[in-house]
Amino acid sequence: MPEQNGISVNIKNTVDAKEIQKFMKQASVNILVGFPSGRQHVPTLHRKNRKEDFKGYHGETPLEVDAIDTTELARDLHYGTAEIPARPFLEDGIRQNMGRLKAAMKDQVQKVKEGGKANWNKVGGMAVAAIKEFITSDYYKQRVPNAKRTIEYKGSDMPLIDGGDLKESLKFLVEGATE
Repeated sequence: MPEQNGISVNIKNTVDAKEIQKFMKQASVNILVGFPSGRQHVPTLHRKNRKEDFKGYHGETPLEVDAIDTTELARDLHYGTAEIPARPFLEDGIRQNMGRLKAAMKDQVQKVKEGGKANWNKVGGMAVAAIKEFITSDYYKQRVPNAKRTIEYKGSDMPLIDGGDLKESLKFLVEGATE
C-alpha cells in the first residue's frame, strides 16, 4: 500500500465483468406494446343504420363488412386512411404518460442495481393501461373528432371506440429479460 504525506491509499479492483454482463442482461429489455396478429375484429353493426347510410372501414357497406384482423384496424386508425384521419393513439398514449413510465423503468433498473430482479411485466402493464386510458380520454374527440356521419352511424362521438374490442386487444410483450 503506497503512502504519501501520511495518507495511505489502497486501490482494489472490484469490477467483475460477469456481474456487469449479468446486470446488463437484466436491465436491457424491449417492452413491445401493440396488437397480436390473428385476432379478428368484427365491426359493430348498429341497428338503426341502413345499409346505404354508411361506408365501412374500407368503403364497404355495413352488411358487407367481414371481420378484419385487429392489427389492420389498429394500423388504419393509428396512421389513417383515405377515409379515416390519423389518430396515432399508441405513440400519443405513451408520450402523454412518459414521465410515469420512465420513473417505473428507473425503479426496475434500481432493483437490478441492488441485486434484485426487475419486474418488466409491471412496466408493460402500465404502458398498456396508459394507452387504454388515453384511448378513452377526450384527446381525439377534441382534436380529431369523428365525422358527422360516423357519429350518426355509431351513435357516439368517441373516436377509436365502437364496441371496445380493439382497446381490449392491446397487449405487451417483454423481450430480452433474463432470469
